[in-house]
Amino acid sequence: MPTEKTFNANAVELNYFDAGVTSADPLIMLHGGAWCWQEYLSLIPSLAKRWHIYALDLRGNGRSAWVPETYRLQDFVEDNAQFLKRLDRPAILMGHSIGGVIALMLAGQYPDMVKALILEDIVLTLDNYRGVIDSCRDMFALWLNLKQSAKSEQELALALAEAYRDYPGVTSTWILFFAKCLRQLDPTFFNALLHNFEGFAAGYDYKHIMKTINCPRLFLRGEPKLGAVMTDEEISWLQKHCSNAKCALIDGVGHLLHLDPHGQTPVLTEIVEFLDKSK
Repeated sequence: MPTEKTFNANAVELNYFDAGVTSADPLIMLHGGAWCWQEYLSLIPSLAKRWHIYALDLRGNGRSAWVPETYRLQDFVEDNAQFLKRLDRPAILMGHSIGGVIALMLAGQYPDMVKALILEDIVLTLDNYRGVIDSCRDMFALWLNLKQSAKSEQELALALAEAYRDYPGVTSTWILFFAKCLRQLDPTFFNALLHNFEGFAAGYDYKHIMKTINCPRLFLRGEPKLGAVMTDEEISWLQKHCSNAKCALIDGVGHLLHLDPHGQTPVLTEIVEFLDKSK
């Protein structure tokens, strides 16, 4: 039966959702930053019919434990490497935003344990990553201020609805989901990202990783004008240097991709077609 479970990594207890065909290939799902495994609820019922789903909460997120001031990319990689090692076969890794960066780093460090990669709107170059973070500083500050001032999840949801009333692609469903995530988030989660970017991103070298891994890779992106962060230059580099990487544009959505009602079906279609061809 589908159920939430916990796993003791070396440094933290992780919460995860377990569902699907237990004899099938494992598919590990890593959510975006400040979110939780429920990001994938709209995709899990379809994917669980053919794969064994493990949807994890990152440390400091969802119902996983907090490790204050310890939220570098490599910290997340080490947590999820412990989970990956406990499986009895290579896994498919799927990640959105920071979850995709973590998945890519995992594949680079443990290439024999990864069967395929599905990466949703991730940042490849450190210059682009730094630029995205700089452009989001005010937004992260808003999230933390709303989190601190709200006395309940409902109050937080109302505050988010007001803050994002004119933002494209934001729905009531997303607001309720994010209010829950933000209530659960360790308030120190953004500190390394915002104040020590070099330390946060240490070890992330996409060109080296791409040379290390051989598994098939699917890169999904939205439209930059709607908030997607993956650049045309990054896509061009992938198309030029990675023969087994597919890049797919999901029209009409930004960074939220499958969380946007317009993105759910095309994202799921791309994933299933890619996995079918990767067998």
